[in-house]
Amino acid sequence: MASWTVLTRTVPGDTAEQAAGRTVFVREKFSWVTLFFAPIVLLRFRLWLVFAAYVAVMVLMGLAEVWGGVADGVGNAVMIGFHVLLALELPRLRQRKLERLGYEETAVVVAADRDEAEHRFFAEWDGLFPAARAASALPAIRPSFPVPGGSSGVIGAFPGA
Repeated sequence: MASWTVLTRTVPGDTAEQAAGRTVFVREKFSWVTLFFAPIVLLRFRLWLVFAAYVAVMVLMGLAEVWGGVADGVGNAVMIGFHVLLALELPRLRQRKLERLGYEETAVVVAADRDEAEHRFFAEWDGLFPAARAASALPAIRPSFPVPGGSSGVIGAFPGA
């Protein structure tokens, strides 16, 4: 079984069907494809900033090997480590990019494949987003006890200082 993070984006005046069309499922797993083909995967998911960092690390390692006297093995080890890091963090990088685009984490679904994850999510989904659900579920509560120092206008713990 795999876990899938579900992200949705809200647009004012959306219907449930329109919101469902903007639902993204991100699988939480180690990416073997990214381990071996990192630049292609970064471009495929449009992770431009991460791709720019990848190119910068490659250029810096190349310059360090040519002009800095760094051994070839060191550059290779750094690039292997960078590929492993990207393969581990690809799902989180995708989530962060989607969050910057206005998506919100709606749910986490455990399922064998994407079809089952979609089925489980939409079977329980009420069309509300996390902020709307939280606002509608919690009523406003007033404190039932008097607030100490409420009428004195003192802010802080030391009124006489």
